Amino acid sequence: MHTLNLHPVLLLLLLFSHLSCFHIVVPVSAKVLMSIDCGSSSLKPYTDKDSLVWVGDNQYVQTGETRNVITKDLPPGWDPHVMSTIREFRTRKKNCYSLDVDNKAKDSTSAEWVLVRASFYYGNYDNKSTPPTFHLQFNGNNWTQVVTSMERVVYREVLYPLNGKNTIIICLGQTKVDHLPFISALEVRSWDSYIYSNYTDPNYPLIFGARVAFGISAAIRFPEDSYGRIWNPRNPRAPMVSVGSNSTSLKANIDGNLPEIVTRTAAVNLNSSANITIWADRDPKFPVHVNLYFSEVMILNSTQKRSFNIIVNGFVFYSGELLQKFGPVSPPHGRALEVHFENVYVDPLFGYKIEIVRANGSTLPPLVNAFEDFYIGDKLVQGTNSSDVISLGLLQKSFPQLQDWSGDPCLPSPFTWDWVACDTDTDSPRVIALYLNDLGLTGSLPDFSAMDALETIDLSNNSLTNEIPEFLGKFSKLDTLYLEGNSFSGEVPCSLLKNSNLRLNVTGNPNLSLSNKNTPICRNNTESRIPSASNSENYIMSALQIIILGSIITQMRVM
Repeated sequence: MHTLNLHPVLLLLLLFSHLSCFHIVVPVSAKVLMSIDCGSSSLKPYTDKDSLVWVGDNQYVQTGETRNVITKDLPPGWDPHVMSTIREFRTRKKNCYSLDVDNKAKDSTSAEWVLVRASFYYGNYDNKSTPPTFHLQFNGNNWTQVVTSMERVVYREVLYPLNGKNTIIICLGQTKVDHLPFISALEVRSWDSYIYSNYTDPNYPLIFGARVAFGISAAIRFPEDSYGRIWNPRNPRAPMVSVGSNSTSLKANIDGNLPEIVTRTAAVNLNSSANITIWADRDPKFPVHVNLYFSEVMILNSTQKRSFNIIVNGFVFYSGELLQKFGPVSPPHGRALEVHFENVYVDPLFGYKIEIVRANGSTLPPLVNAFEDFYIGDKLVQGTNSSDVISLGLLQKSFPQLQDWSGDPCLPSPFTWDWVACDTDTDSPRVIALYLNDLGLTGSLPDFSAMDALETIDLSNNSLTNEIPEFLGKFSKLDTLYLEGNSFSGEVPCSLLKNSNLRLNVTGNPNLSLSNKNTPICRNNTESRIPSASNSENYIMSALQIIILGSIITQMRVM
């Protein structure tokens, strides 16, 4: 592999050497292999022409509605059966798929990284001719914005380490009014750690942009690519022509990184004396990494030579730090050579440009086999505090109204669950508020006192029963507790009455005694705040009154 840094240090490494030092690698065994047909309610798996088994998505998601899509205009290379249904999400900030994977394989080849691909085929299913735009997330991390298309299948890929976790959470977030998120397919593939390991560490994901094999006429995917990637043919309008090897004995030693067919075919410019130019348009917020792959498809004789230089962003108005060069390159026969460019600048107007330029002394024009680009995402988050997540799980287990919420409760911001609020920590936030009012909750409260960062709890206007739990007085940061409009009984816990900083509302609970006279410390605390008889002559009454003492609402008989 060739690596080119902005600080010009050139490191030339061949991906594969001659057989004398060839490193034999066993192809990846798919410890994690999931193909989910989103929107399909069929209980019977579907097997496509590539022998991939697709299953419906009902077991992975609890929200959304299924819709049918007419696939008569579906682009080639995509399965009409899989693309004929979608799941559409009409409510909530985000809706999530939860995929449990077993990362504890019996041998040493267990998956360390996973490639996740989400695919979207609009097909004008809603007859609005308005392909929506929405947000995509994984495991509480920002992934990308999805801009769907009237005609194309749009898909996004992310590669990231499991880091010991066995759950993959994929969420779609609504970002525009009337732009309803939807999804057609979701795929997960195992990856071994050495693939792409030179470009990042286990704390960062790789987010892919494009992957093109220039010499092919139709997309290449599994099983030709055992890692499940999709290699698309070049744009048919590009001024190139395919060239291929006619050697039946050619075996490319690719170390699992490229499908063999990619190394057996390449492209040259239609004008054999011209250079090859590749333009790419990407989000200018992220510098991209670019991989170019070269393999000679001919057996050259002694008079033939193919040699070229590679120039990235050779615009005259770019500064020297932004211009990257490498070469000369002479592609090997029967092996693949990778040239890697780091942190390629993306111009907001022009994107970035790659030129493959014929070198002096070369008798043959430049060729290129394949190209891909990606950027390194933000550092992977730890996720919402684990104690908070466990306590939220207890609430969900107790109340069916909460059970179809999934994904990270707080991350990424602003796509929190609708009934929680969180602090501003972007790595491992705490839940600071619960808004569980008016949800029809019934029964008693589970103990969620482990959520010790809570400042606000609103449980008003439900049908909660039994005594008000003592644990509600354990929250040291709690300043607002709304319990009105329920069916609590018994007495208000002493710990709540003692807290002079707490805004407490317990009205509208007919069977609740709004004072606590049985515990001396509560009696003393309450009586100390009752006006003396001399100051209360004008307020004597025999009826029950509501008196606000400091910031506590309580009820007592004035004598």
